[in-house]
Amino acid sequence: MIRPKTLLASTRPFSLTASIIPVIFGTILAMKWTEINWGIFLLTLAGAVFMQCGTNLVNDYFDHKKGADQPGSLSPSGVIDRKEMTPEQVHITGLIFFGLGSLVGLILAGLTGSFILYIGIPSLMIGYFYTATRFALAYNGFGEFASGTTLGVLAVLGSYYVQTLTVHWETVLISLPNAFLIMAILQANNLRDIDTDKLINKITVAGLIGKKGARIEYYLLMLGTYIILLLLVFASLLPAWSLIAFISLPIALKAVGIAARTWEPKELNKALGLTAMLHLGFGLLLCIGTFIGIST
Repeated sequence: MIRPKTLLASTRPFSLTASIIPVIFGTILAMKWTEINWGIFLLTLAGAVFMQCGTNLVNDYFDHKKGADQPGSLSPSGVIDRKEMTPEQVHITGLIFFGLGSLVGLILAGLTGSFILYIGIPSLMIGYFYTATRFALAYNGFGEFASGTTLGVLAVLGSYYVQTLTVHWETVLISLPNAFLIMAILQANNLRDIDTDKLINKITVAGLIGKKGARIEYYLLMLGTYIILLLLVFASLLPAWSLIAFISLPIALKAVGIAARTWEPKELNKALGLTAMLHLGFGLLLCIGTFIGIST
């Protein structure tokens, strides 16, 4: 019997802001055009969280099977390492979460139209095959792109669609700061693991372009987030109030500073934690500022 505390730990609850923030942001963007259906919002939020929980668990399972997460490693949940859950339990639990997310997706399709399936089905496939099979996205250099596409863009687009029942493609541009920070989290992870990934033949962008190039990519993703936000405001795609997200810039600079001075995995793990914190802080501030701007 899996204890509730262990089950919660296996989902990596600290990481779930990566699915919560884009749903909130997409919903706020929809407020400009329609009155929010809060029941639809809660369903969308639940579906996104279920999908990410499924992805986290299945990823832990396949990372363990492929040797990426060894005992004592800096793996996210650690439930397999601590023998709190067997690998098979982790895999099955992940599939259950995927099933719950799929059920929510079908309910949303019935309530809002089939377009949401064009977002949900690819997200499900990317979530599972992120680490599954020999063609796994994360093991063949597509990890950042896959995460940036699903949690960065599609989650915002889908949350916007289920409220407005329309797709404004400028929403894709508006979602780019969120996508950049999602990719930055993955890049920070790959910076930390750049040496150990080579030992298991895991191909990442960081490994392909080398340590110097990987650092530059991380800098571009972190600082590019703020540059894109500025451009979106200047283009009147976001209100000026959205610029309060710049309050989070010191966190970005601190994380970039750590990445610039060391290749020690434990230190880079701090940069990873700061990058995840930045996604939360930047995202919340962006949501608050955009809400104020749309409401006034």
